[in-house]
Amino acid sequence: MRYLSAVSGFFDRYFSCSSITWKQSRAIVIPLIAEHLFSVMFSLLNTGMISSSGVTSLSAVSLVDSLNSFLFVFYQGMATGGSVIIANYRGRKDADRVHEASVQSVSAVTLFALITSLSMILFHVPLLRLLFGAVEQEIMDKARLYLIGGALTLPLMGFYSAVCGVLRGIGEGKTALKITMCGSVQYVLLNVLFLKILNMGIAGLLFSISLQRILQLGNTLLILKLSRSQFRFRVKEFFRIDFSILKSIVRIGMPCAAENLFFNGGRLVMQVIIVPMGTNAIVTYNIAYAIMLLNQGLTSPVNTAMFTISGICFGSRSVSDARLMTKRFMVLNFFLFILAFGLIQLIFPVLIGFYHAPPETVGLIRTCLLIAGLSHPVLHTLGFTLPSVFRAAGDGLYCTVSILVIMWVVRVFGGLVLGTWCGMGILGVWIAMILDWVVRSVLFPIRFRGDKWLKHKVLSD
Repeated sequence: MRYLSAVSGFFDRYFSCSSITWKQSRAIVIPLIAEHLFSVMFSLLNTGMISSSGVTSLSAVSLVDSLNSFLFVFYQGMATGGSVIIANYRGRKDADRVHEASVQSVSAVTLFALITSLSMILFHVPLLRLLFGAVEQEIMDKARLYLIGGALTLPLMGFYSAVCGVLRGIGEGKTALKITMCGSVQYVLLNVLFLKILNMGIAGLLFSISLQRILQLGNTLLILKLSRSQFRFRVKEFFRIDFSILKSIVRIGMPCAAENLFFNGGRLVMQVIIVPMGTNAIVTYNIAYAIMLLNQGLTSPVNTAMFTISGICFGSRSVSDARLMTKRFMVLNFFLFILAFGLIQLIFPVLIGFYHAPPETVGLIRTCLLIAGLSHPVLHTLGFTLPSVFRAAGDGLYCTVSILVIMWVVRVFGGLVLGTWCGMGILGVWIAMILDWVVRSVLFPIRFRGDKWLKHKVLSD
């Protein structure tokens, strides 16, 4: 008990400032970490289940999921714009504008999701041929089925992402966590039914995804009501447009969304580079990348939380608080990465078993994870935490331009040179990703030490 009290006192002392206390930050950070871990762990379970259907099914799902993530992060980028605006109004203690910004965020993201859903359904054939035309026909057929089926319920995914972004912005991370946990548990149970019991393969996975997203809509509305959330979404408000708030959301969210789109577009190109290397190469890369995301399970939520935490500081007009909290949360991320790396090494055999990784790929997967794990604490912390703070200050354009240039020049072109031209294969592609982190970790701290990123207007009024 005395130990817990000492730990609590430490965080109260070092993670509080005049703009936001540790108790308030904790209400944002802890639910985000739990939510992210639940999502990643359930994703691991589901990938393990689909991998039991064979490497062609796993390859098809991995390829299309790289395209799906291309869309999901776009929705999240727009939701992030809403969260930043909400946090700034929250810092000003303007409850009416907080609610209006929340409604506009949900409306905008859901509309974007509807547009992308229709586009994917209409243009799925040329899209798949353009991106993955070199894959085996069996993989292509399964990828086509998985892509169309998943696109039908994308608007529901957009709505859920936007609502959770709003809840984090208004400080109700626990409510967002409840929604995510309910949906994740339902998804796993549905996958057990359709993949393990009924053994339906790709079709079973589609049934799981579609039913889960429909159920998630009900989860979201019911939990909002039962939790007595401050956010009350009414259908009639969905069609009401407040151009001043929408303009602010788009100004902050669009660069982030565009960056996410082109960043994941780079990841898609990496998949295109990897496809000619063979099915084992596709499996190796995607398993290593998925486990690496688990290694980031404690820190990625902290980076997301920095949108809200620093946004509240800027809304309170305290730049010094924003700088202080950024430095201290980066130190926290450093130690979280070390903790996560140790845990991943302990459970590595279990993870490999979940993925049914071919024996000949295990050694290379471990090598890739060791390289990433040793690079994470310093390089990833500096390169991925600071952009969240810059965007909360309205400096999104700089982040977008610099990240995209680094992505395409260092990671994509470097991956092509090292992986294909130099014959290093997956290891070359992986090293190019680490070099991307190196450049980020040099560039963004220089920006942070200056004042140019602070000379932006976040709110329109």
